[in-house]
Formats: sequence, structure tokens, C-alpha cells
Amino acid sequence: MAHDEVAELAENWGPPTHSAPVHAGRLAQFTGVVPDLLLAYWRRYGFAGFGDGLFWLCDPDVWQPAVDAWTNGLALPSEERWIAVSRSAFGDLQVWGQQTGSRLTITAQYGWVIHTDRTDSVLTDDGRNDRLYALLMCQDRRSVDLHGADKQPLFDRILALRGPVGPDTIYGFVPALGLGGALRPDRAEIVDGPVHLELLAGLSERRIVSQEDLLHMWIGK
Repeated sequence: MAHDEVAELAENWGPPTHSAPVHAGRLAQFTGVVPDLLLAYWRRYGFAGFGDGLFWLCDPDVWQPAVDAWTNGLALPSEERWIAVSRSAFGDLQVWGQQTGSRLTITAQYGWVIHTDRTDSVLTDDGRNDRLYALLMCQDRRSVDLHGADKQPLFDRILALRGPVGPDTIYGFVPALGLGGALRPDRAEIVDGPVHLELLAGLSERRIVSQEDLLHMWIGK
């Protein structure tokens, strides 16, 4: 594992603003399950929050019920095991596929499960690490933040209004968008993350979205 791959996360985000160490038993639990590079991030940073809690390396066990709620019953590879890798302050989850290195982005506010399918290739250990690296490094403050009805970023405004989220909490919008809510700072509350995401999975019409679908949505705007 190249040292600079691990260090680059803090170079991009700054040092963690919250960190819980990942103990040896948990590292052993996920050895051979997730890419070695993710284990190296955990050893260095722990289950950590960056950017005042905007971006987190998350504990997969804590977020597994939310992942299951969003993936069960969808037309996804049945043999795949989906594991939460990172998440935002708003509960958007980046999910790793153990078998194929495929990727899901669960965007709960909109009911989207964005599927990046990698079932057409066989992964080496280096390939698994490369995909995990790409998954984490493609995220920055702009891409992880949400934008409100006024088209302006929400995170800093909600942080000032509500304070920071913790390792198991997120900013949830009350009422939820699916119930007529709005992406406004004054509608955000700090809520239990996994519980809120499970609730949204039951309220939302979950939709699998491809990268091509997103491109068409963007062009159509």
C-alpha cells in the first residue's frame, strides 16, 4: 500500500475532526472482505469524520441495516454483499460490492440507488484497491454537499444552525422530501442516521439509477 494513497485523504479534507479507533477484532472481521486499502485508511484514521462532519469513513456494521433497507428487493446482483464504506452528513452512502467491486451510491433524499456495475471484470487485489481509492477520492466538499431550493450549498448553513453531526447521526429534513418537505436549513434536524435512512427507504419509491441515467438528467436540466 503506497503511503501517499492513505495520506491523500487528509490532504484533500484536512485532518479528521472526529475519530474512533478501529480495533484489531474489527480489522480481522473485514480482512479479505473489503480492499486492503480500506483497512489501511481505518488503521490511520479510524472511523473518522472530516470537514466538520461533512464526510465520514463509516463503521459498516452500524450502517448495514440502512444498506439492507435500501437494497433488499431491488434488481441488483443477488450474490453481491453490499458494505457501507463512507457517508455524508446527509446520509448519502457509498457502498462497496464485495464480490465484484461494483459500487452503489444511496441518495436517500431523492430515493436513488445509483449503481456502477463492475460485474464484467475479474478483480485482482490491486484492482480492488484502485477502485476503492477512486470511490473515496472522487468525493469532495462540492460533490458531498447538498444544494437547497436556492441552489446554494446547505452544509455550512445547517452546521451553523444545528451544530455538527456525530458518527451515527445525520442531518435529516423534516418533513422528508417525499412527504412534501424542502431542502432548507431550517427544515434540517440532527437525527439517528441508520434509523432515519431505514424510515426513508420505507417512504421512498426506491429507484435504481445508472451513471448514464444521471448524465441524461444533467443534460436535460
